[in-house]
Amino acid sequence: MGMKEKSPLRELVRSLLVPMAVMTAVCWAVTLIWGFDIPTLAGFAVGYGYVAACYFYLARCCERAVELDAAKGKRVMLVCYGVRYAGLFALSAFAMLTHLLNVIGILMPQFFPRIVLTAKELFIKKKGSD
Repeated sequence: MGMKEKSPLRELVRSLLVPMAVMTAVCWAVTLIWGFDIPTLAGFAVGYGYVAACYFYLARCCERAVELDAAKGKRVMLVCYGVRYAGLFALSAFAMLTHLLNVIGILMPQFFPRIVLTAKELFIKKKGSD
């Protein structure tokens, strides 16, 4: 894909950014019930940034994998998943060892893309049936 071509996968990821940011902010706001905590705020911020970066990386890997033969494409996707999960593991381990970041704050935003995509799909189907 050339730089001038719009990538449908990257556009999809861009469309997830605002709803995921809102969900992150709402989840962080709920934690204020237990009091303000810098590691919790930092954990949610890092978790949101990490999930956004991972999904852009996943989109890039998918675009690259479809241009390759099956074996190389499969290898690209396996490396992609390995890198993403190793990064999440390292980030979570860092948070647990240093207590500078809240681990729940890091992990919670990892669920948001699936939630947003499911909600969009339900809304589109519901809207289309009217």
